[in-house]
Amino acid sequence: MQHLIPEWLARPAAVLSTLAALAGVGLIFWSAVTGGYWWAIWGTASFVGAALLWHVADYAAAHSPLPTPPRGGR
Repeated sequence: MQHLIPEWLARPAAVLSTLAALAGVGLIFWSAVTGGYWWAIWGTASFVGAALLWHVADYAAAHSPLPTPPRGGR
């Protein structure tokens, strides 16, 4: 159960969550400029996606095993 999410997925998920949050900010700003509420809905969906991706990254980083030191001296 410990390795449900591989550790190589942690960093890309964190980067994608940051990009999704920035896209959400842009969409909400565009909603304010144009007055279209659908842009705000898509911006909110981007924030929800960013939160889910951040949770995946945090979970993967917390459950990845620590590297073992090499045996035999140095």
